[in-house]
Amino acid sequence: MDIRHLNAFVVLTEELHFGRAAQRLNISQPPLSRMIQQIEADAGVLLFERNKRKVMLTAAGAGLLSDAKQMVLQMQTIKKRLSVFGKEDTGTLKVGYVGAVMHTPVPILLSKFTALYPHINLQFEELPNDNLVYGLNNGTLDIAFVRTWLHPKSLEEKVILYEPFVAVLPVNHRLCQKKKVAIKDLKDENFITFTRECGPTIFDNFLALCSNAGITPHISHNASQLNSILRLVENGFGISLLPKSTGAGVQLKLQFLPVAGCKETIPLIMLTRRENPNPGLSLLKNHLVKTVK
Repeated sequence: MDIRHLNAFVVLTEELHFGRAAQRLNISQPPLSRMIQQIEADAGVLLFERNKRKVMLTAAGAGLLSDAKQMVLQMQTIKKRLSVFGKEDTGTLKVGYVGAVMHTPVPILLSKFTALYPHINLQFEELPNDNLVYGLNNGTLDIAFVRTWLHPKSLEEKVILYEPFVAVLPVNHRLCQKKKVAIKDLKDENFITFTRECGPTIFDNFLALCSNAGITPHISHNASQLNSILRLVENGFGISLLPKSTGAGVQLKLQFLPVAGCKETIPLIMLTRRENPNPGLSLLKNHLVKTVK
């Protein structure tokens, strides 16, 4: 008894006529009769009463009908699911990121991607840089977004965009009346930065920015989370220099000012495994690169 036989049984229960049932199944009557006989032989019961005038379902046939319909429906569902397996516009992509990435254009870019490809399911996980690399290497992640160069040997790094620094000041700061600030204007300030362990590229480029302006920054606080930096600045414990997009959507008592003559930038980097068979990954990578351009 296989699914084709059960499907033939269900169709025959609906038609109660071998000729019409065979026509629906695109077969002749003899093969249909043999399939029904095979089910009856396997089950050891009579499913239909037949005579020259009509076909009637027996009690045993009625008992089988509900289960047969369910099995046929399950098989149709499985076939439908398998029919799209491997297509680029279906499936799941596991996305890793460091927390600071949520203050970049990435969430908006991913939202636009899901609108274009609604059958690709994005699953998100926030992790430290080292854990993201580990997840990509062992296959638990398909793609990751970071704000610092990691240069892992087994992975590909591609810059999505570069961002300039902005000065992050509390709203009552003496420089908030300006449209932009120069680094030399900040020489006597206390700075709040990421720890180098959490953001080596941001930290190193911050130091380079200060060095090129001829100042040695006084770092009063280090933090591992962006929100911690912003709240410390808001409450007057110092100022910070951060990527421009960190100001988007922030509803704190802060001012984000452009930095005059700033050549140093912060990358937003996409990490992927070189050999990844997930067909949706190429769609996402192309979408990100094309949209940002």
